[in-house]
Amino acid sequence: MPDALPHAFHIQVPADLVFVRPVRKMLEGLLQAQGWVEDDIDDVSLIITEIVQNAVEHGSKADGSEAIRIEVRTQADAIEFEVVDPGTGRDPRMAVDRDVAAAVPMDEPRGRGLFLINRLSGTFELAVHPSGGLCVRARKEIGS
Repeated sequence: MPDALPHAFHIQVPADLVFVRPVRKMLEGLLQAQGWVEDDIDDVSLIITEIVQNAVEHGSKADGSEAIRIEVRTQADAIEFEVVDPGTGRDPRMAVDRDVAAAVPMDEPRGRGLFLINRLSGTFELAVHPSGGLCVRARKEIGS
């Protein structure tokens, strides 16, 4: 990994969907600078998009008055995320109790985000954070 890039950082963004794209673009740029290939960057983009979008839509009031906390740890061959929502949306236990390995029926208009994150991540876990929100952890390794 180039010395100039951070090995770990965290950001907070308002719980508003307008901030999903900037978070994704920042991570894409970071991984490009590290020499990750396009297919792996695309996977990471989808993972972080789904996690942050879910945090806004399901874990907050989605009006920008609250914050989503995003922690990122990078290694030469992997990236790890921890995203915590404020917990003012749906009960986070609904996500924790969900079978993320089960595919959502094709006739369902929504609900594929956790399934996709699970399929694309090497490691994926959901937990209720001590603050009351949902804590999502995911790890993506190069080439996996």
